[in-house]
Amino acid sequence: MFVPDDRTVGSAWSSFDRLRLKPGDTGTVTRIDQDIYLYLDDDRGGFHWECFKKAA
Repeated sequence: MFVPDDRTVGSAWSSFDRLRLKPGDTGTVTRIDQDIYLYLDDDRGGFHWECFKKAA
């Protein structure tokens, strides 16, 4: 489940809206680029790994 890191909500949130991602969404990581960028299924991606935190 996607849970944005606390810093992400204030600084990069518009990027998530544009790429169709919101808290509570689920998806499969289909690619990791340059060891830091996550790409999800449905062509959603390019998210820096620090934008996420582990969901409870």
